[in-house]
Amino acid sequence: MAKRHPGSRRVKSHGYDNDPDDLFVARVLHLGKFAQSNQQLLTILAIVGAIIIAGLLYYRNYRVVHAQQAAQQLEMVYQSLTIQDEQGAKDQLVTFLERFSGTPYEGEARLLLGELYLADGQSQQAQAVLAPLGSSPREPIELQGATLLAAAYEEEERWSDAERIYLEIADRSELDFQVRDALSAAARIRASQGNAQGAIELYQRVLSGLEENAPERGQYEMRIQEIRSGART
Repeated sequence: MAKRHPGSRRVKSHGYDNDPDDLFVARVLHLGKFAQSNQQLLTILAIVGAIIIAGLLYYRNYRVVHAQQAAQQLEMVYQSLTIQDEQGAKDQLVTFLERFSGTPYEGEARLLLGELYLADGQSQQAQAVLAPLGSSPREPIELQGATLLAAAYEEEERWSDAERIYLEIADRSELDFQVRDALSAAARIRASQGNAQGAIELYQRVLSGLEENAPERGQYEMRIQEIRSGART
């Protein structure tokens, strides 16, 4: 019986064993053949990739420049307010929102314009400007906008809408004074609409958030007593 030579080894059909160097060479050769047979496709992909990168860089630069222009325009609005040109400031803010919506300064512009409209008794215009900012508030500037929006609803006697916004502020704000003010406003609306028990519940929520020795407790306790006395008469 013939003996197997000690130095012999079986050669795999693909011509390479499991040596890492051999596998690396095989992969390089395979990629080289692929590149040769698909040169046109790779060229197109390279051009498309370069266009995409150039577009992303252009868009990033555009956003930076656009934001800088928005900041400069908003500074001009404050200069108009400094010289008490409120109508000029409103006109500039309307133009600002047309040009710079989507920038980090949009919320500040909406807040300022809504406040100017409210000061002039233009509650419907205030609602239109503040609604995108304060309808579902979460961020601090949105909560400020929501307070103004609720006030605009009150001006139009949209009591249920105003109460809803005040309660959303109370539920979402992390500032104690803002929560108290919102609950007090919602309680005031409920009381004015004849919902005495609902108003008392909101004032009691205010009391539950105050320290036992807080000086503000007296005024809220007095309001509760007034509502109860009015309900009994």
